[in-house]
Amino acid sequence: MAVINIEASQLGPGGVVIKENLEANAGEPNLVVISFSATSDAADLESFIRTLPALTIGVGALNSQAKLFDLVTTDLGQGQRWIAGYEKSPLAAWTAALLLRDPSTSIWGGITAESTAYSTLLAGEMFNRWRSTHSPLSTTAESDQLVEIEVRAGIRIITLNRPERHNALNPALRDALYHAFATALVADEPVVWRGNGPSFCSGGDLYSFGTAPDPAQAHVIRITRSLAWLAHSLAPRLVVGIHGASMGAGIEIPAFASRVIAADNTQISLPELRLGLIPGAGGTVSMTARSGSNRVLELLLDGTVIDASRAHNWRLVDDVVAYSDLDDNLIKAAEARR
Repeated sequence: MAVINIEASQLGPGGVVIKENLEANAGEPNLVVISFSATSDAADLESFIRTLPALTIGVGALNSQAKLFDLVTTDLGQGQRWIAGYEKSPLAAWTAALLLRDPSTSIWGGITAESTAYSTLLAGEMFNRWRSTHSPLSTTAESDQLVEIEVRAGIRIITLNRPERHNALNPALRDALYHAFATALVADEPVVWRGNGPSFCSGGDLYSFGTAPDPAQAHVIRITRSLAWLAHSLAPRLVVGIHGASMGAGIEIPAFASRVIAADNTQISLPELRLGLIPGAGGTVSMTARSGSNRVLELLLDGTVIDASRAHNWRLVDDVVAYSDLDDNLIKAAEARR
């Protein structure tokens, strides 16, 4: 990997300086940081920056050029935090940036492209190193009903019921939720999706990561059991209530819904980079549609947790309510979709 820092005024015709650096580091997941000042002259930047095979960050006084970069900031400290995030997981950060830069024009195409990239990273050195230190948990007794389904006054209520694991998605819970979504799809009712326990969903169960026979098979499973696609298909009548930890898949899949209501104790994050991975539950599609690709990449690289208020400002959720009022608000929102 390489971090290439350069002043915009030094780019040369067609960004020749950057191209020379990238050529010298061919085969590596590079990061390019271009700094701008009031006197920067980079009129021909658009001719090459969008097709650079590198994560790109623009720092400083950007105007029309801002839209060309994967990330932009006027805060040098913020820029350094993004660089630090990249350095922790260069290949995954690079993969996410290129995937988010030019999103598919179709939902299905985007979900498929994300899964392909995700499965490729499952074979990467960083994920395998992480996996070697995380052995699967021994089987423990869990509820026989991992997903509860109730139809109440014409509203279908789907509830995740693995509270002792913060509703983390393991293969059993994924398959039960897939069945619940598929059944809801052929019914003609508004759908509420919620979670029991302290959290809505803390994402994929870490102890089930990498348990498919191989990355290619993992891709097949992810596509043929795509909760993202079913959530998108249900979206016009799907209302989701999130609370507590809503990490990874716990925000990626809900973001497809027409209405996402967050309790005031909601904590959202995309922790995949520390595993050497990218979002794999549709987040590069759903969250990008809501908040823009820059926000998704920022959340990934920062590795930070955002609260319900910031998630609302970023349009990742549509409403924020007191936790005690969450269920009532979900039913009201569902009733409006009759």
